[in-house]
Amino acid sequence: MFASEKSSLYRFLLIYIGSSLFLVAIGLVIFFNYEKHRLIDFQNSLIKVQSAVLVSELRELHKSKEHEIIYPKHSEFSSAIYDIDKNYIFGDFHPNSPSLDKEFYQKNNILFYVQKIYPYYLGTAYIIVQKSLDDKPIISVKTRLIIGFVIVIFFITLIAYWLGKLFLSPMRNSITLLDNFIKDTTHELNTPVSTILTNAELLKDFYPELENSKELGRIESASKRLSRIYDDLAYLHLNHKRHYNIEQVDISEFLKKRIDYFKTIAKAKQIQLTYNIDESVLLNIDKEDITRIVDNLLGNALKYTLPNGKVELVLTNEYLSIKDNGIGIDKAVKDEVFQRFTRANKSEGGFGLGLSIVVDIVKYYNFDIELQSQVKKGTKVSILWKK
Repeated sequence: MFASEKSSLYRFLLIYIGSSLFLVAIGLVIFFNYEKHRLIDFQNSLIKVQSAVLVSELRELHKSKEHEIIYPKHSEFSSAIYDIDKNYIFGDFHPNSPSLDKEFYQKNNILFYVQKIYPYYLGTAYIIVQKSLDDKPIISVKTRLIIGFVIVIFFITLIAYWLGKLFLSPMRNSITLLDNFIKDTTHELNTPVSTILTNAELLKDFYPELENSKELGRIESASKRLSRIYDDLAYLHLNHKRHYNIEQVDISEFLKKRIDYFKTIAKAKQIQLTYNIDESVLLNIDKEDITRIVDNLLGNALKYTLPNGKVELVLTNEYLSIKDNGIGIDKAVKDEVFQRFTRANKSEGGFGLGLSIVVDIVKYYNFDIELQSQVKKGTKVSILWKK
């Protein structure tokens, strides 16, 4: 799966799963609160029934002619009685700041029921019945909802992934077509580009007077540009299949040879190509990878620099930088130029592969890449291998 596909799939999964779980969570919270209140109301109704029993017992005591009256106590609940002035009379508990104007109320995990009495048996105007909330049914509901939520997460994730793959299918088909196009283009470019370059060299050998010919220089410059496009396409197509041959490379000597290769292009465009290369800069890298870095950065600098411009290459033990005074890159697209098939300037040719290939190589070797650019002032790209 390509990076663009992964990015689109992850965004879709995040939005779909996040919004679905948010709605499910709201529904579960509403349902839980409903069930919780229903269970509490059921326990309140039981307290009301128990209070009625207590009232019946008080009525019997009121009729009793015994000198000693025993207050009725129950193991299932506690109770207390108050007179008409809301003064505490007696009970098996003494509530703190009772709310005698409310029929039902709750403090922490204690349920209270207040019943007004008339006539006033034994001077009682109010009865408060207290009972601990039985939270086992509530915990049971909460546990079932949590288990259900986990199951819903699993199924929503499966459905989201299936839908994501389904929606990405057109993108996959487009990328496959593009990949096949690159494969076919790479195959078709190989022979004609090699033939043109070979014959250009032969012409210079057989006809030395053509060495400084502008026409031949243009042919050679254009052929080398095609050759770089072919190399990029081949690298892109075969990169995941090739075997890396990492070795110690003398970057100083390597750059001198590659600069000779680009001098023809610079000369054809009337661009001044200068360089400052420290000697004996060694780096453990695959030669194909350093070739792609240098060719793409130097090729882009020459491509986007106007005639009579200047391109400067600097190599030290810490970094490689290539600077030009060309057209520059707009801030709006500065972060996008490292993406595949993105070009900062649509007026120039190319597939928009160069910088994306450079970034892939930089990530593979844990290097750093820095891009500094201003429109109409130029661009500087630096590869840092020592941090």
